[in-house]
Parts: sequence; structure tokens; C-alpha cells
Amino acid sequence: MPEAPLLQHFSTEMLPERERFAAFREDFARRVMAMDIIDHSGGGQPRLDITRLSFGQVAVHAVRGTSTEFIRENGHAKDGRDDLVLCIVEAGPMHVWHAGEESLYNSGAAYLCDVARRCVLGEHGGSVKNITVPASLLEELVPHPEDLAGRPLHAGPALFLVHEYLRSLTALKEAPPPNLAHIIRTHLVDLTAAALGPTAEAREIIGKRGLEAARLRAILSMIAQRFSDPDFKLDSVAGDLGLSRRYIQRLLEETGKSFTDHVVERRLDRAHAMLTDHRYLHRRIIDIAFSVGISDISRFNHTFRRRFGDSPSGVRGSANPEK
Repeated sequence: MPEAPLLQHFSTEMLPERERFAAFREDFARRVMAMDIIDHSGGGQPRLDITRLSFGQVAVHAVRGTSTEFIRENGHAKDGRDDLVLCIVEAGPMHVWHAGEESLYNSGAAYLCDVARRCVLGEHGGSVKNITVPASLLEELVPHPEDLAGRPLHAGPALFLVHEYLRSLTALKEAPPPNLAHIIRTHLVDLTAAALGPTAEAREIIGKRGLEAARLRAILSMIAQRFSDPDFKLDSVAGDLGLSRRYIQRLLEETGKSFTDHVVERRLDRAHAMLTDHRYLHRRIIDIAFSVGISDISRFNHTFRRRFGDSPSGVRGSANPEK
């Protein structure tokens, strides 16, 4: 039976204020992470918040806090772990000394860390997300992945997919059900391999496996974020993800809806939420339609009635009868 996913939250705020950072270093950093941490907040109130979601040997982390140095010494490496960690800096900069390299990574940059070697990460108050994968799982897909440690990773569609997948997982309020553990674990390994540079044979395998699922997730995420832009088109998604229009349409067929269907549904749902919210009573219906990306008011009224069984003005009136 697959190991059930485990979602954990660790924070200095969970500890008594007195000696808070010291206790966090001893109870979590050294014992759980097998690392040391040094506070560089300059006498302020040091804080660290870490979300960890593990799927057996594979795990994802979201780390944010005040200026802190994370140190994995050679002595820590004696624990026998061969994990490789793909890190994405969300808010930097981050100073990294690793594998004979010294680099400064700004927001949006990514790098690979080999936990079998000494590593010093100097975070200047920001946030980082990462995937931890045993090297043995990646070696089947990427030639000598440990050779990439300490180097910046090439920005591109694969890394974008990794970031989107990490965002969705670390935003969960509870762990996914056990029956999804193997699927998500496979997706994480495949996405890491895709970002590092898989072999030609592996590229074909993961293209039909983890990458395809992540691409669909990324497409739906982009729709959710940008549907209110009246100029948001299928070509925008294709360009940002480096995919063809036809490929995106084929992926969306699995959801039973087209790209246009998804966008219109998002716009109508948002319009409905605004029409039934008293905070927007002062706004004209036409302005609400424009704000969600709809400029054809006649079509807006028609599609709105077909979806909700009433006109926009009718829905507003029913939600605010005293008005």
C-alpha cells in the first residue's frame, strides 16, 4: 500500500517567544531537516514558516521568513541521503555556496542542490519553493543529474510548470488522499526531470505522464488568473507555455470543455458573485460585465440567463430584495 501523503506546517510562531529561534533550530532544523540555521535578521524578530508535503521519499517545501542562513555541513551529509533539491526563488535574493560555485539568485531564478555535498543558502528575507527527489529516481530520466548541482537552471516552459505545480500543492489546506500519492509523486519526479534536461527517451515518457498533467493544471491556472482580461486568448496561453493551440485544445477536451467554455464560465461566475455581493451594489451591471472581461452586453445577458436561469438584474434583485 502506498505511503499516505503527509502535510506539515512548522513555524517559529508555534514556539514560546523566549528562545524561539534557538528552539526552532534544535527541534526542527537539526533534527528534521539535518541542517543548521543562523539568524541574520539584525536583532529584529526572526521568523521562519515552512510547509512540507511529503509523498514517501519525494517532498515539496515552501519556505519563507526573515533573513536566515541555512547550512548543510559535510557532517550532516553523513546521513546517507542522496536527494537532489530543485529550488525556485520566489522572493530573493538568495546567496548560494554549493558544489564549488558561489551564485546570487534573484526572484524567479532556480538552481539544483545536492544534499550529499556541503551547501550554504543565505536567504535575505524572502520565500523559496522546492522539490526534493532521491537522485536514484532521477538517474533513470536525466543523465548524471548531480553534475547540475550549484548551477542556475534554464528558465523556460518546464520550469514554469514546476513552479505552478508547487504553488498548487503548497497551497493545499489538507493532504491529498492516499490514492493520489503515487500519481503526484510521479508528476513531481517527471517535472523535475523535465526542468533538468531528460534524455530523448525519457522526454517521450514523461511527456505522456507528469508533464501532460502539469500542463493541463497550468492552463487552467492561467485561465483562473487572467480570465478578466478582455484580450486574453488561446494564443496567449500557447505563447507563455510554449505549446501549440491544437495541443492545448486536446488537453482541455479531457475536461469536457473548450478553452472558450472555461473562460466564459469563469467570467460569468465572477459576475454572478459581484451581483450578489452588497459591496458592488453601487456598480452598474454594464460596468461589472466589463470588469470580468465581457464587452458584448447583449451576449452577456443571454449567456448569463442560460447559465443561472435569470437575468443579471433579476439575480441582483433577488439577492438584495430590500434594494
